[in-house]
Amino acid sequence: MCLPFETETEKQEAVLAFIHEGLTSGARCVFTGTPEEFAKLNESLEELGICSKRAGARGALVFRTVAEAYLTGGEFDPTALIARTEEQIEDALRDGFTGLRRTGELHEEPTDELWRKTIWYESRINEHFGRRPFAALCRYSRAVISPERVCDLLRAHPVAIVRGEACDNPFYERPELALSDDGQARLNWQLRQLLVQHRARRRAETKTVSAVAAAAELAAELSELRSSLGLPASGPQSGSD
Repeated sequence: MCLPFETETEKQEAVLAFIHEGLTSGARCVFTGTPEEFAKLNESLEELGICSKRAGARGALVFRTVAEAYLTGGEFDPTALIARTEEQIEDALRDGFTGLRRTGELHEEPTDELWRKTIWYESRINEHFGRRPFAALCRYSRAVISPERVCDLLRAHPVAIVRGEACDNPFYERPELALSDDGQARLNWQLRQLLVQHRARRRAETKTVSAVAAAAELAAELSELRSSLGLPASGPQSGSD
């Protein structure tokens, strides 16, 4: 999931919900950020009835700096990070957790080269871990990254959290398309998405109409049955003998 947030409150609420859900479902949760942010998260978890110290002591809640979580030899290597993530999932399962959750944030505007690596990683992560017990919440401040780069993020994440709501993302693209400059392929995909959504909406509308018609038919049959039994149309009524 990506979180292109506008305010600190929006970010904190989304992170809290993500971590709280993970802890209550038995997953290991890794928070990447600053010590101040982690302290605030611990405080918020305590307010929800979760002992953050106990969670930390048993390895359920883990704090990592950006360097610890994402860098290899001081550099961001997306291929190495994918391999490390696989190891972390296996470690969590061996330690008795149901899976792994991780959330991290890009705190500074990246160079073009770093952004290309970031989008490569973001686009590939679903392909690698779609069937694994792993969930990631990628935090991006809209004050830090440009609108064009937010669009890049939407192409790479199947779910986006927008103003507190987790939304299935209609702009998500499969990796080979998200990383491509093929304008014709992207246009064909967008037109196909329009058709898919239109047809899905039509099917939903048809099901709604059919359900209403079936309910009306059932009501008519019940009315006829009551009439044949000599009962009031509105159904049996209580009274004294």
